[in-house]
Amino acid sequence: MKADIVFFNGPVLTVDPKDSILSGAAIKGNRILFTGSSEAALKYADEQTRLIDLNGRSLIPGFIDSHLHTGVLGANALAIDCRSPGVSSIEDIKNLIREAAKVTPKGQWIRGWGYDHSKLAEQRHPNRWDLDEAAPDHPVILTRCCAHISTHNSRSLELAGLKDDAPDPEGGVMDREKGAINGVMRENAHMSILKTSQLTREEIINAMAAASDMLIREGITTVHDSGGYGSLQMGAIQDAVRQNRLQVRLYAMIFSFVDNLAFVNDYIKIGLHTGFGDDRFKLGPIKVMIDGSSSGPTAATLEPYAVNPNDSGILSMTQEQVDDIILRAHATGWQVTSHAVGDRAVTMIVDAIEKALTAFPREDHRHRIEHCAMINDELLSRIKKLGIVPIPQPIFLYEFGDGYMRNYGKERAYRMFTCKSFLDREITAAGSSDCPITFSNPLLNMHLAVNRATQTGQVINPEERISLQQALRMFTYNGAYANFDEENKGSIEVGKLADLAVLSESLSDVPPDRIRDVRVDMTIIDGKIVYERKELE
Repeated sequence: MKADIVFFNGPVLTVDPKDSILSGAAIKGNRILFTGSSEAALKYADEQTRLIDLNGRSLIPGFIDSHLHTGVLGANALAIDCRSPGVSSIEDIKNLIREAAKVTPKGQWIRGWGYDHSKLAEQRHPNRWDLDEAAPDHPVILTRCCAHISTHNSRSLELAGLKDDAPDPEGGVMDREKGAINGVMRENAHMSILKTSQLTREEIINAMAAASDMLIREGITTVHDSGGYGSLQMGAIQDAVRQNRLQVRLYAMIFSFVDNLAFVNDYIKIGLHTGFGDDRFKLGPIKVMIDGSSSGPTAATLEPYAVNPNDSGILSMTQEQVDDIILRAHATGWQVTSHAVGDRAVTMIVDAIEKALTAFPREDHRHRIEHCAMINDELLSRIKKLGIVPIPQPIFLYEFGDGYMRNYGKERAYRMFTCKSFLDREITAAGSSDCPITFSNPLLNMHLAVNRATQTGQVINPEERISLQQALRMFTYNGAYANFDEENKGSIEVGKLADLAVLSESLSDVPPDRIRDVRVDMTIIDGKIVYERKELE
């Protein structure tokens, strides 16, 4: 049998059980046909075979991002970018909104995203009056970089039917000044007001397609989509796949920013469960959200914040609510997971999973915890005993780590996104970015897992650094394990899907402080080259 593509002059980083490093590989159709030496791989070539001389560059399994909001990423690409350092003040934001208002018909939405109030000159959130000044004739929503807080102008508040005497929703806070709602919405208040600014199905399809195009440029071949737009997004994914507008594979969590409990309850009632679908689009876990963001900060902690003894975060659900939904989802065959950042929230989801497994024992459930950011030794022991799969984001340390040290204190910050603690206890942790909360680049993410240095160079607990090979496994094989697909992808082994990436140099030879500089030269999905860096064409 002759190959469609042969790679030679490796290294080929297989991420197989022995972490074998070979020099050649061949693929036929959408599967890996051969792995071994360059000389042996070339024997599978004929005149129709494409030969790819790696010339010392690494061939690796395609990256798997185990927690990424695909639809939100694409939608944000079409919105106002309020991220630092491009935006450094509320005045900068107002100017961007003014420019958007000039080209947006009156009455239509202006959306912005990515601001971080701690990096603005004014050291506060933009408020409704700031946004009114910039766009009095449009409803405006600006979503903070954490996606747990947003700020709105008066038009947006009017569309939501919110007057100054409106009470805070359960699990949410509406900031006020002199008795008036100032437009800043936190947690469930933010989630609830999103009802009035929902995207259309076609907008979500376009957003998903745009995100897919961005992700393949970074060598990402599979995404565990962490949801956001509920039933609209699930339908949009199906349509986008049918229209061949998505190239990345999607393992879709059942989650909605708006009315999530009602949304997941509907899925539980249907009778389907995790695993339904195919290699392009498959149902993943039922997902709930227990607490807030690490950078807000609104994460629910066992002890008060170091920066504020009266604050220990926001809980979006009660223990009883978490127990109920996790038990019913588990009993009907679903993989379950939860957004849980603070150690109080992590304790709640661990308790709920333990209760579900006691009531309905199940082997190899692979229940997950998204973020699982703050842990202690007791939680580590329980996570290991219960077979839970944590989904951390080491890249959060880069953009938000300095804030963690300030907001939570050194002791807790040192126990955040602790990949080595998971691996030392043989807990299978799968790497992810939570993009667009921060950058999707897997190589930057691996850089942070290896180095743990913030943007300012502050190292947060060097004892939690892991090796480059361990980081690569977190973003390949472990991601496949987290969606029950390690027999089909996640490593370069004969018979597995031909989802691969060619890097710009030999990853094994790159110094730890240069991992983030490595580029992706080529991405292959299903045996097809879907991206090739222009300089190489």
